[in-house]
Amino acid sequence: MKLKEGEIYLVKGKTTIELIDGEVEIIGKKVKKGETVYVPYGKTVPVEVLSDAEVNFDNYEKIPLRTIPPEWDEVVNRILNENLKKVIVLGEVDTGKTFFSTYLSNKIIEKGKKVGIIDADLGQSDIGPPGTIGGVILEKQEIFLSEIPPTFLYFVGAHSPGLHFLPYIAGVLHVLNKLINRVDVVIIDTPGWVQGDGGRAIRRCELEVVDPSCIILLQRNDEIEHLVKIYKDIPIIRLKVSKKASSTSQEARKKLREEIARKYFKNLQKITLNFDEIETDRAYLLTGKKIEINDGNILHAELLSGWEGALVVSERKLDIFEIEKLKKEIGVFRIKNIVKGKEKNLVVGLLDEKRDVLGLGIIQEIDYKNGKFHILTPFNEKDRIKIIQFGSIKLSENIEEAGFIEPGYF
Repeated sequence: MKLKEGEIYLVKGKTTIELIDGEVEIIGKKVKKGETVYVPYGKTVPVEVLSDAEVNFDNYEKIPLRTIPPEWDEVVNRILNENLKKVIVLGEVDTGKTFFSTYLSNKIIEKGKKVGIIDADLGQSDIGPPGTIGGVILEKQEIFLSEIPPTFLYFVGAHSPGLHFLPYIAGVLHVLNKLINRVDVVIIDTPGWVQGDGGRAIRRCELEVVDPSCIILLQRNDEIEHLVKIYKDIPIIRLKVSKKASSTSQEARKKLREEIARKYFKNLQKITLNFDEIETDRAYLLTGKKIEINDGNILHAELLSGWEGALVVSERKLDIFEIEKLKKEIGVFRIKNIVKGKEKNLVVGLLDEKRDVLGLGIIQEIDYKNGKFHILTPFNEKDRIKIIQFGSIKLSENIEEAGFIEPGYF
């Protein structure tokens, strides 16, 4: 297909853009003759023709005007001229925050700077698998951050920070601290939860811990002004959401998450970790003192700390009479009951001795009797794994979403 200089096309994934001749720009990156760009499912990109070109693509429409306003380039200049090192991007769902962050990054890199991006959108993660906060160091332009392995990863273990406030906030700060002295500018791409008790609370806490040099609001009107009313001493840049910003259905979001998860969880191998070789985190399991209980239904038991009582793993759920009996027998006021099998398909973080994420795994089984974890993971350096960090996401054998475990169950 022949394209004329100055023409603009919107290309919708899943498709491939093959540039046979000429030059185009996609999300701030110049694409030259011979290059190929894969557009994933659920993504739409503008292709701006910089010189007469020949291109192979499908699933497109020609549009009369740029989708990227000139104000975006003014933001780039302001960030560099005022040395605004920590830039946080806020906006509702489907306001184009990731698109904007990518464009911003590409234009800053074009000026010879090194950029760090933090992807804090747990449910629509581009950097790293779903349920994580990913950070990447960029020295060259990129179109889709999902095509780049994360430089740093923090495991939250959920698609939303709703029941994981503290791990989410800790994760943003953890990745920020890893990036801040390695790059010229850090861009923090945030989730679209900006309203209600939870949305207000988590965005305010996030702003407190990040202490940004600049806040960028992507809004249709003034729908997120409530988040920045107290920030009189920090530059606040207000940008209108592009009219071409596309909405994504819940089903499409789920499909996108699963596609990214499948990409991550390919080439799986089964590993076995012994109870006495590793520590657990975000779990009661293996944090107490092991005790023996003579009951065929009970596979494993521990005396926990202080008023926490005892943890009891059983083949089937304990009834109220069994729980009362165990309380008296052990001498505690509380029994935490884990049922064997609940662990199947649970996604966990695999950490080294410095508590850095090495990779993720999917629990196949916990063999409580013999003290072993059986885990599927793409990470192939088993001896480096020292900590298993529990999450809430479950994925089936086909890497499809398969349920949720409330934090604290294990």
